[in-house]
Amino acid sequence: QVLQATKLRAEFESNRSCPPEAQARLMKEAREKMVTMAHPDKYCIPGMPGGSLFMRNPPLPMSVCFPDGDLPDDAPKREVNPDWTTKEEGGYASGSGQVIVDFTTKSMT
Repeated sequence: QVLQATKLRAEFESNRSCPPEAQARLMKEAREKMVTMAHPDKYCIPGMPGGSLFMRNPPLPMSVCFPDGDLPDDAPKREVNPDWTTKEEGGYASGSGQVIVDFTTKSMT
């Protein structure tokens, strides 16, 4: 892998002072090469879908804990998304009330 990185760096250095006409072509080729060299199972943050900490011990919604709606004064005021970020208006689950987790692409909508 070190050899591969050295080859890529040498290729980059050889094109350092290329003319502007060639820059667009080189960028296109670099993007295509990057796609072919990308790891098939991309890295994901542990708390995101596919990560080792995803939804580990998630907090229950307040509507489940207190179905009558009578929340105590010390009850948490924030709701969280599956990735543990604070649920905000317009964020995940804003319209439908559900978060769709796609484990094949490791993303949420």
